[in-house]
Amino acid sequence: MFQKNRPQKIKINHKPIIGHAVKWLINLPKSIFETKLSHNSGTKFLSLALAVLFWFFVMDQVDPEITRVYENIPVQLTNTQELDQNNLKIMNQTDFFVNIEVIGRRNNVLALNSKSIYLWADMRSVRSGINNVFINSTINSEAVNIKAVLPTEIVLTVERVVSLPKPVKIILSDDFQDSLFQKSLEVNPVEIKVTGPESLVNSVAYLGGTISVNTITADHEREVSLVPYSYDGEVVNGVSLERSYAKLTLSVGKIKLVPVVADVQGDVMSGYKIVSVKTIPEIISLSGDIDVIDKLENIITEITSLNGDETATFIVEKDLILPDGVKMVGQDGPIQVEIIIEAIQTKEFMFDLTEIPKLNLDEKFSTDLSSNLPTVSVKVTDIESVITKLTKSDLRLDLNFSNVTAVGIYRLQINFAEIEKYEQVDINPLYIDVNVTDRSLDLPNP
Repeated sequence: MFQKNRPQKIKINHKPIIGHAVKWLINLPKSIFETKLSHNSGTKFLSLALAVLFWFFVMDQVDPEITRVYENIPVQLTNTQELDQNNLKIMNQTDFFVNIEVIGRRNNVLALNSKSIYLWADMRSVRSGINNVFINSTINSEAVNIKAVLPTEIVLTVERVVSLPKPVKIILSDDFQDSLFQKSLEVNPVEIKVTGPESLVNSVAYLGGTISVNTITADHEREVSLVPYSYDGEVVNGVSLERSYAKLTLSVGKIKLVPVVADVQGDVMSGYKIVSVKTIPEIISLSGDIDVIDKLENIITEITSLNGDETATFIVEKDLILPDGVKMVGQDGPIQVEIIIEAIQTKEFMFDLTEIPKLNLDEKFSTDLSSNLPTVSVKVTDIESVITKLTKSDLRLDLNFSNVTAVGIYRLQINFAEIEKYEQVDINPLYIDVNVTDRSLDLPNP
């Protein structure tokens, strides 16, 4: 039985045809400009229009494969919660952008939106130190593929997150008013935990707060904001504080210059006298609570008791009796009390009555003192240093006739000027009888 011969199917290879068409289309613009339009212009224009239409048709149908680079495509960091769970912190930037090269048919590539490209880096493999993390990619297109990611990795510097206590330090930005000073300063708490990347936390020297004290005149309390500072005094960013403030309690004191008074009780030996009592120093600077210092007019030493047998100057050391909370400034320990003692001496001076001035005697009267006792004794008793220097010229005696209004015999007192300057003055006689006469009767007759 014979089988019917079937006609053999002819296979046509379209690739050479398409290749020639593409080559022709590519050379078409050049051919157009080389065409001479001087002959059969109508036919040639029609051919040109048909060729252009054919070129667009072929390009639309053939759609060659092309590549394109999209720049600055963001890379998302995924599974960042793993960093928190492992107490890790990224130290460099967390925003990363790379370039993407895609490949596909021309129409598809041109129609692609960069938002269709998604890039991510998984944080689950990140550890403390420098990490090179691979960039994963996907594209929301079946016709366009990602050819390359440039670069393929991002570099992350990661540190361990730690919490360490740091001291609190309060800084005074100016000075107290004159005579005022910082008596005490307390801060609560004295330390506060600082949390952050290990290198940043280690760079924190203290948590500093600043206050102005120029207007403070009494004890003061307030909350002070704190800022982390490095050892170079620069602000450290990138760390967090367990609390951002501290309570400040400031006690203000006052300094005052106060005279020192020595408390000396008792007497020295008979025939001697305490000339003066001095303290060394005579004025002392005291500090303490403002209310207490303001009330101090002087400060008294402990008692110096005399035995009654002292005959010469001596010095003892005595502590000051200070009120509670008051201290000496610039000096510690006792101060010196100098008790100056001198012997009491007497010196006698003799005056003739004619040496004693007559004061306020009216010109119509006269008196003759030559008939009275010839001399007056003046004894001055005082300490040795005064008596030694005393001379007769230092003593001023006089008779005052201001109460004499008529002739007659008057008993007048001998006056001693500045008698209060001396411990004791004895004048003998103190009173004298004076005969006052009419001056006109004393004149000789012509």
